[in-house]
Amino acid sequence: MTSLKSEECLNFVSEILSLLKSTNQHEEVLHLIVDRIVRMYRCQSCAVVVVDQETEYLNIALGYGLSHTFSKAFRRKLATGAIGKLLWTGAPILIVDSEADPQQAEEVKLENPFGSALCVQITADHRTIGYLHVDAKGKHVFTAEDVRVLQSFADFAAVAIHKSQLFEANLRLDRIDHETNLEKYAPFLERIHASIERSRTLHESFGLMILDVDNFKHVAPTYGYDSSRKLLKQMADLITSRLRNVDAAGRYGFDEFVVLRANSDLVEAVLFADELRGAVERSMFTSREIRTSVSVGVAVYPRHAATIDALLLAVKQALFEAQRSGRNKVAHFVEEKPEESAGLLHD
Repeated sequence: MTSLKSEECLNFVSEILSLLKSTNQHEEVLHLIVDRIVRMYRCQSCAVVVVDQETEYLNIALGYGLSHTFSKAFRRKLATGAIGKLLWTGAPILIVDSEADPQQAEEVKLENPFGSALCVQITADHRTIGYLHVDAKGKHVFTAEDVRVLQSFADFAAVAIHKSQLFEANLRLDRIDHETNLEKYAPFLERIHASIERSRTLHESFGLMILDVDNFKHVAPTYGYDSSRKLLKQMADLITSRLRNVDAAGRYGFDEFVVLRANSDLVEAVLFADELRGAVERSMFTSREIRTSVSVGVAVYPRHAATIDALLLAVKQALFEAQRSGRNKVAHFVEEKPEESAGLLHD
């Protein structure tokens, strides 16, 4: 590698590290890695090939010099030849002249024949993620010195992919929606399941309600994005400030909140829902002093439903009625009786 290329490589490394520190999304980092490799080596093809952990097939995560059709259709089994050895042991593949070893060249080839190629392993935490492939039309483009350089780029790709995987895993494990500090909907569903089991054991009832912010879609265009997010946070704080220790609140949708009112019958649940509605109506949110309201749907277990799916459906039907009847309303589900159809009442 010439001194000029070495200086260029250091600049590229600095760029990649800077991006790697600032993002949890690996795609942008991989794009930068591939682009810089292509610039350095003027290669014909460059690809990040990854192992699908579920199927154990190889797929192309990102490629340069490859057709979209080829990249999309590419699906190879983990082989026992040179690629398999690379993936299992980390032994790099350096082909300086494809004509000198046509069998290995054919195994390594992606879409187009090449004169020389280099493949290095992508691994993190002792687990193989895939490999980095580069090839060129000319012979003797890659040398043993380039193995170290390309391995460094492959290591950056490994860190980017691994960091992204950890970030996604943490999001799934994190129970809190940090925009509102309320429980995320998925773990809140577990809470509803637990409340149903408790209700069956202790013969208690509980109320479930969904609050939808009326006309929220107009807040951001009118007051700005930051104000709309602050409004949601302050409204979440308002709701939680009125909960008992046995109650719970979560984020149901973008501008919707779900509240579980423990050990509550229909009358008490509706009264509490209206208390929340009134508190929102009387409040001013953010420094812009934004006024808004909420529509609330209420249902009670086991009065209105025998399962969690039926309970959520009852709440959503009640919410729809609250919105249909003019917003800033509380509506509760009315159970179906043999002599009449199911209905909804609003207060």
